[in-house]
Amino acid sequence: MEKSRVRMESLEKLKDYGIKGKDVYFIDVIPLIEMIWADGRKQEAELAIMEHFLFEYLEHLNKSCGYQAFTEDDVKNFVSRFLKERPDPDLLKTLRELVFLAKDYCSEENLQIKDSLLARCLDIAASSTTEYPYGLYDRFNLSEKKCYFEIYETLSCEKPQNKP
Repeated sequence: MEKSRVRMESLEKLKDYGIKGKDVYFIDVIPLIEMIWADGRKQEAELAIMEHFLFEYLEHLNKSCGYQAFTEDDVKNFVSRFLKERPDPDLLKTLRELVFLAKDYCSEENLQIKDSLLARCLDIAASSTTEYPYGLYDRFNLSEKKCYFEIYETLSCEKPQNKP
């Protein structure tokens, strides 16, 4: 019962940020958006990685529903509001935390999605090194490393569940 209450409260808070209706089904991409903007700019390779995830995820959602409930336009409209210009990093962090509470990535059914998200976050961070050659520890810049570890910590199932 507690998880259900936390989930409902989180979904209500997401509404305050304009995430409601069909958009709720796309909240998994928030960590990817956060990772894209971690270094302050979006890059083509990062967007391509996210887009590939989106199409796989869209297929997963529609298969789960048993019919074409969601379209490419639905998911593109959702992410476009976060990609036009850089959202406030604190907003993305808040949304990520609400997404974790609303989604329960520690449940058996969502572990695969969580693992896929974390892998895509790494792919995004590694995709756009701006200078070659880079040093041994410079493949990701510090802001991307920090962002990745914050996302990992939020999605971690090895800690007690976050409290709202």
